[in-house]
Amino acid sequence: MSTRTDKGTTTTQATKPFFVPQKEINLFDVMNEELIDEIVGQVVDIYKVEVDETTANIYGESTTKYFGKGFRVNCLINFTEPTIEINDGLGSDLNTAIELYFHRTSLEEANFYPEIGDIVDWNDFYFEINGTTEPQLIAGHPSFKHQIKATAHRMRQSSLQIEERPR
Repeated sequence: MSTRTDKGTTTTQATKPFFVPQKEINLFDVMNEELIDEIVGQVVDIYKVEVDETTANIYGESTTKYFGKGFRVNCLINFTEPTIEINDGLGSDLNTAIELYFHRTSLEEANFYPEIGDIVDWNDFYFEINGTTEPQLIAGHPSFKHQIKATAHRMRQSSLQIEERPR
């Protein structure tokens, strides 16, 4: 919705969804939080890079990354079936990815936001987050963002050096 000022300029004001009252938005939010936290109960641990501990070269790259303590969070997970790629002379490689759907309000209350480069520990595999978006809006309104979606690809445990590798 736009309004006209006395000097002839147009300004934009935020509008609320006409047919969805705040009470309904709160109900929707609480029901989804309960669904993710109490009924589905999928849990992941997310490790953030410790920027102060990790030394970078002049290009902003580092050969060794240090991670902080894992943050446990509930979410919904969409697992992509693994594919096997066979490289000539190098052997086979197993690739897979996951999509993680977080309840935005729960993350805000915990003062946590998943970011590109964070490591996700799920189902005895490690995944690196490729990107995050906020695609779901309640009533299609940008003021009522509901979820955070993160996509991640599987990492080799040997490249992370988080745990000692079995011999």
